[in-house]
Amino acid sequence: MLWLPWLLLFFTGCSDPRLLEGKVTDVWGNPLPDATVVVEGVVERYRTDTSGAFRIEIAEDVKIGALMAGKDGFIKGMADATAPDPEADFAPVTFKLYPEPDKPGFYAVGRDSYTHLKTTRLTVIGTELKHYVGVKEYPESRISAATREFVFTSTLRPSELAQMNLHLSRLDFIDHTEIKGVLGDTDATVNLFVAREEIPFDLKALPSRDDYLLLLRSELKAGIYAFHGQNILNETDYRIVHDLPKEMQVVFPFEIK
Repeated sequence: MLWLPWLLLFFTGCSDPRLLEGKVTDVWGNPLPDATVVVEGVVERYRTDTSGAFRIEIAEDVKIGALMAGKDGFIKGMADATAPDPEADFAPVTFKLYPEPDKPGFYAVGRDSYTHLKTTRLTVIGTELKHYVGVKEYPESRISAATREFVFTSTLRPSELAQMNLHLSRLDFIDHTEIKGVLGDTDATVNLFVAREEIPFDLKALPSRDDYLLLLRSELKAGIYAFHGQNILNETDYRIVHDLPKEMQVVFPFEIK
């Protein structure tokens, strides 16, 4: 019976692998089959099945790091693996991937698709004493009040984007106003959508070179809004706006229905 302790030691050292499973979908919850899942610390790459699910067995002695999921046409997603204790299975992981926009710009994440925000050029009306910076055209882009996420695609690095001083403003329409001229106050036609209220949001870099996620901190009310760089819709010196390169004299307006 001398073999029994060796047999017992053998079986004690051969513990079951830990299970890591989850699902890969698009941001609207549609499953993404044949997506690739990579686990930091594991050489093999894994593929999702027809329902977007994956199942990975991790040996107990293998220490793993972050998880990444990807599929052609989508921005990669990152996640962390967590477990209640070193021997337990991992908590299920769900990746929600955002479609890769086909060109730079702002994209509202709607209920089942993106809405691309059209670029609109700025207009400045007035004098050095009093002026208005705004947009003349009514926004072409119309989105739902339930929209809280925007994907922003840009070639700017995070440090460069921070210097751009990106803002989101609620706009009001002004038709006429008194503007001071050489002969005093005169009535002037404005007909511009101008900034009236700043809307807070959080900016998060997505795990790609050029994509960011803008998360609104609250739901928007019905009205007209616009993203703008350098806070130009609130600029108090109209000469600064005129001196900007043409590619900077633009905003990205939209209407909340």
